[in-house]
Amino acid sequence: MVIVYRSNTGFTREYAEMLGKAEKLKVCPLAEAQGKVGPGESVFFMGPLMAGHISGVDQAVKQFAVKGVCGVGMSPASQQVLDTLAKANYVPDAPIFYLQGGWAPKKVGWLKRRMVGMATKSMREALRDKGGRRTPEEDKQLDFLLHGGSFVAFENLETIRTWMREQQ
Repeated sequence: MVIVYRSNTGFTREYAEMLGKAEKLKVCPLAEAQGKVGPGESVFFMGPLMAGHISGVDQAVKQFAVKGVCGVGMSPASQQVLDTLAKANYVPDAPIFYLQGGWAPKKVGWLKRRMVGMATKSMREALRDKGGRRTPEEDKQLDFLLHGGSFVAFENLETIRTWMREQQ
């Protein structure tokens, strides 16, 4: 299996490289995969989320034998996020996984910053309104939404690693 990925700000690339090293698999950016991934070779695709869609997944499904897919986004992992991904991304006969990556406002253009700002406005306002009643986790979440940060961690890969071992 080859890990093929698309990354905008580096969080997906970081997860892909971490996973490839742990599972001793070749890792390749989607833009370079055409000539590097053999026909019929199994692919695990990873891509960043953009409005609920896993960026690059449609292209990957058309070009490769995609056996599994992982979206990387800003939200904490939950069943609700997975259910939304499954509805918004068609991947025939392949499981969909989700990992919380991060937010790097200085690495994206003004349009994407604005879109994320609009999408997270109510959450930011609700956290600000709590004032001194915020929990430490809520303080961390508000700081993350305002300034960015990373939640990339090796431990987050465990479910995917278990699934990969079951595929062999």
